[in-house]
Amino acid sequence: MSWRSTYKAGVAALGTLVAISVAGVAAVAIGSAGAGGTAQAAVAGVADASVADAGVPGGGPATAATYRVSGAAQVRTRLHWTPQRMRTATALAPAPTRAGLPATTRMPMQPTESQAAPAASAPKGTPRAAPFAGSPTTGALFYTTGGKNHFCTASVVDSTAGDMVLTAAHCVYWKGFATNIEYVPGYHDGKQPYGAWPVARITVASGWESSHNPDLDFAFLTTASVGGQRIQARTGGLTIGFTRWYSEKIEVIGHNDTDTEPIRCATKSFRFRTGQMEFYCHGFWTGTSGGPWIIGYNARNGTGTVFGVIGGYEQGGDYEWASYSAYFGPATRSLYQQVEHQTATLPTPTPAQPPKPAPTATGSAGIAYHPISDTPR
Repeated sequence: MSWRSTYKAGVAALGTLVAISVAGVAAVAIGSAGAGGTAQAAVAGVADASVADAGVPGGGPATAATYRVSGAAQVRTRLHWTPQRMRTATALAPAPTRAGLPATTRMPMQPTESQAAPAASAPKGTPRAAPFAGSPTTGALFYTTGGKNHFCTASVVDSTAGDMVLTAAHCVYWKGFATNIEYVPGYHDGKQPYGAWPVARITVASGWESSHNPDLDFAFLTTASVGGQRIQARTGGLTIGFTRWYSEKIEVIGHNDTDTEPIRCATKSFRFRTGQMEFYCHGFWTGTSGGPWIIGYNARNGTGTVFGVIGGYEQGGDYEWASYSAYFGPATRSLYQQVEHQTATLPTPTPAQPPKPAPTATGSAGIAYHPISDTPR
C-alpha cells in the first residue's frame, strides 16, 4: 500500500498570491480523430508561454495539448454508453509509478480486521459528505481507457460558447487520451435529467502530458451540441476562479464508486503546499476525481465559483478524509483562455446522426459498487 507517510495536521495558511497578466492566445492547430476514434495530438501555444507565477507552481509554460474527436467517433460514443455500461463503469484504475506499483491506494469503506491500520486518522471534527439528488452543473464523466469503462466527476463552467466542462487531467490522459468520453450532468440513480453530451475536444497542459506534473492536474473538455443546443444553455455553469486564496469556505461534489447518488460536503480548503490545496471531509472515495471545489454554492441551481478540482497530489489523496487540488493560478487561466480561443476559431464537430434520447431508469439503478481498496480516485 502507498499510504501517506505522515499526518499533516495544522492551521490553514494563506498562500502568497501574485497577480500576473497572461498575454493573448496564439492560433491553435488541432488534429482530427480517425475512423477508429484514435485522436491525433496538436500543441497549442500561448504568447509569453514561459510566464511564471513567482513561487506558485503551475504558472510556468502555459501550453496546451488538445485532441479533437471526429463526429463519427462522437456517434460511436453515444452508442457505446448504454445505461447498463454506465451502471457497471468503474472508477479509474491504478496509475503505475516508476517502480511499477500502484501510485495510490484508497482506504476501503469498511476495512476488515486483516487489513493494516491506516498510518493517520482524520482530525477531530472532520465533516462527512452526504448523498443528494444531484446538481445541473455537476455530473459523471464516462470514458474508456485500456479497453475498460470508467468514470470520474466533472462540472460545467461558464464560457463564451457555453460548451466547456472541467475535470482532473488524470481522468482523461495518462499514457494517452481517453476515448468514448461522454458527460452526464446531474447523473443519479441511473437517470440522465439533462441528457448526455459527447466530448468533441480534450485539452490538458503540455506539462501534464509530458510528466504528469500534479500542479497541472486539470483539464478542459469541449462538448458537442446536442439537438442543436449547447450544454450551458441546458444546465447553467459555474464561474471559474483564478488566483483565489488557498483558504475558502467551499462545497465539494463528487460521484463515488460506492453510491448510486452523488455526494456533497461543506468544508474549508487550506494550503497544503505551494501549488496544492487540501480539504478534510469523510466519504470521498474512488470516482470523485474531478469533483469541483465550489465557493458560494447555490443548491437551488448549482451555481457558484469553482476554484479547484479533486486531483493533484496523489491524484487526489490516499485517504477518504483528505483530498487535494492543484492551485488554479496563471497556468489554469492560460489553458482556459486557449480553449476559449479554440472555440472561437474552430467549428465544433457535429455528430453524424441525431443524438439518442436520454434513457429513463427504472428500479434502483446507478453506479455499481466495486471494491476500491486498490484503486485511486
